[in-house]
Amino acid sequence: MSRFYSILIVAFFTSVCFSQLPVAYDTVTVKENSYVLKMPWANGLNYTNFSNLDLNFDGVKDLVAFDKINQFGVGRFRCYIKSGSSGQEKYIADHNLSYYFPQGVTNWAALFDYNCDGKEDLFCSATGGIMVYKNVSTPSVGISFTLEKPLLYSFFSASPTSSANLYTSPAGVPGIADIDNDGDLDILTFSPQGVYVEYHQNMSMETYGNCDSLNYFKLNTGCWGRIIENNCSTSLNENCGFKKSWPDYHPELKENLHAGSCLTCFDADNDGDKDLIMGDISCNIVQFALNGGSTATAVVTDTTKLYPNFPNKNNTQQIKISNFPCTYNVDVDGDGNNDLIATPNTFGSENTKSVWYYKNTSATGTVNFQYVKNNFLQDEMIEVGQNAYPVVFDYNADGKKDLLIGTFGYYNNNSLKAQLTLYENTGTAAQPSYSLITRDYAGISTYSLSYALPTVGDIDGDGDTDILVGTSNGKVHWLKNTAGAGNVCNFPTLLLDPFSFTTISAVAAPQLFDINQDGKQDLMIGGKNGRIAYYQNTGTLTSPAFSLVTGFFGNVDVKGDPSLYGTDGYASPFFYNEGTITKLLVGSVSGQIYYYSVPSVLTNSCVLITNNVNGINEGSQSTPYYEDINNDGKRDLFVGNGGGGLSLFSSKAPDVGINEINNHKDNMVLMFPVPASDELYFQVNGIEVSHIEINVFDVSGKNLAETKFSSNEGRLDIGKFASGIYFAKVKVFYHSRSGLQVHSATKKIIKN
Repeated sequence: MSRFYSILIVAFFTSVCFSQLPVAYDTVTVKENSYVLKMPWANGLNYTNFSNLDLNFDGVKDLVAFDKINQFGVGRFRCYIKSGSSGQEKYIADHNLSYYFPQGVTNWAALFDYNCDGKEDLFCSATGGIMVYKNVSTPSVGISFTLEKPLLYSFFSASPTSSANLYTSPAGVPGIADIDNDGDLDILTFSPQGVYVEYHQNMSMETYGNCDSLNYFKLNTGCWGRIIENNCSTSLNENCGFKKSWPDYHPELKENLHAGSCLTCFDADNDGDKDLIMGDISCNIVQFALNGGSTATAVVTDTTKLYPNFPNKNNTQQIKISNFPCTYNVDVDGDGNNDLIATPNTFGSENTKSVWYYKNTSATGTVNFQYVKNNFLQDEMIEVGQNAYPVVFDYNADGKKDLLIGTFGYYNNNSLKAQLTLYENTGTAAQPSYSLITRDYAGISTYSLSYALPTVGDIDGDGDTDILVGTSNGKVHWLKNTAGAGNVCNFPTLLLDPFSFTTISAVAAPQLFDINQDGKQDLMIGGKNGRIAYYQNTGTLTSPAFSLVTGFFGNVDVKGDPSLYGTDGYASPFFYNEGTITKLLVGSVSGQIYYYSVPSVLTNSCVLITNNVNGINEGSQSTPYYEDINNDGKRDLFVGNGGGGLSLFSSKAPDVGINEINNHKDNMVLMFPVPASDELYFQVNGIEVSHIEINVFDVSGKNLAETKFSSNEGRLDIGKFASGIYFAKVKVFYHSRSGLQVHSATKKIIKN
């Protein structure tokens, strides 16, 4: 290998090293009321769609939740592996699997097997309708999806020679099921005007004799079940006849689209036809519609708003969730019978008790849903409602760092009430363990704040730790600690707006940090606009005062894609010193974490190191806190998100190292298994390769092995390598219309 090439390799790995943090996903014990949480760092859940999918190829259906997280609707897939035996609803979160689902999915997502291969495919929201990703997962490749249909179309009886997009409201979830029992998946959706249920029949079996096509849907009827649903009520026996659909409406009617409904199709009474559960954006209950007709002609003969509590028949808890409850007919306990999960489907709803689980206890083909709990999965994780904003400090002066979490709010009586949640470190300095002390530390809830985003530090020079709290209106309040040095913190009152300033941008995410190195704590405040405001401490060591220097510190701007997030950025800064250099991590509305070097001349621009540190994106409105919690002299990383939960990336995690380029995202080049003992297998998806070149390097950049193969698959012998971490630089050569192209990827190898 030439000297020049060696220099390039070393430079390559050096650049990767400096652009990432020396942490990896990890866990520490968390207890609530003496109970050890099974998956404490699972990120929370808010407004979720649930589906079954065998995630680990063991023949048992696991759970996938698509969480919309917040008002933007840009969701995150959460994956839960079934861990208990049949009949038990025990799960463990798998953080990594979420990265192998399509990114940037919005509004809703649900998994159904459209091509009868035994693997659920992904149906999700698209502009004006539905897009579909085909599940191409295999045990050797792992979870993988490819885009099959960017938009589904349907032919309409009123115009049989033309088709239009099969409309579904982005605010709801369509009913996807085999309505006519012919083996392919059909779709029920509310018409754009919002009161009729359309039945779009999949003609794959009729046309091709198999179920694997999504090319030909037709509107069978625009008034399925002969019902009209409006204002949380359903009228029966409507003489609605054939109802026209989307392409036949006058243009002015297209503005009055149905706001949003969720439809769950299943056979509740085992009579062969599909019944319906309907949730509506304007309701806090669901409606059950019993189909007394047939598979060919649906006629709803009875409805109830008490579902699944039928008077004198099924005594259980009625589904009643504020706001917009939706249901999902999935197998939760692995007994082969589908159970029922109900969740809210819109921002501003219940968020700590937002997954209602009903077990199907029927021994026959009918259903008997019995209420089990309203916080399924959430009761095994840190869950603080809407948004999570972590900081650490020693609240009880025992020398160990405790965990304090601010939040936008816990849902309470149709509103979000901001609170501070405190977990005490009951472990050791080297091996932390957290136990819940209170969900309303310092009584913050009594002040009816919107957002309570904390930062900690001694700002009045009395030797104890104070807390400043940023809020949505751009003001910063002061919890003044009166305990004195070496004592358990005492915050008798919240001083409202003591510094008499309002930030330029709403939602103040503050950090106390001596940015100008004058010995006094300044205020660096992230804003909803994606920028950071610098307020210099112009007071004294014992009497702080803050003056605005700039509302655009270092030209840092972490706004997201305007088509998804508008003008919002939700900057959440964490400044820290690394030797003589000041570094900056910034959480953002997109969930990416930005990493900057801060110049010594504060009027200069910060230097962006990477806009996607360690490839981490645990959900939108990310909030990083980078502090040593295990006393090893290295920082660890908490990341909060809009779902009200946290993830933890530790310096002591077993796979800490240089994160691979295109971390989690490069599904074109797959490498498995990880970790490996003797052989590594490589597979390239999506293209036909000319040839593939692979070079393996150690952490110093030394080239240890080379191989080349001319197909989409190949293997590499690593049996002679010592245990440790290595890197495979993969070059994929392929032809396109522009000629020979090269796709490069770097994969981290963990050798057992």
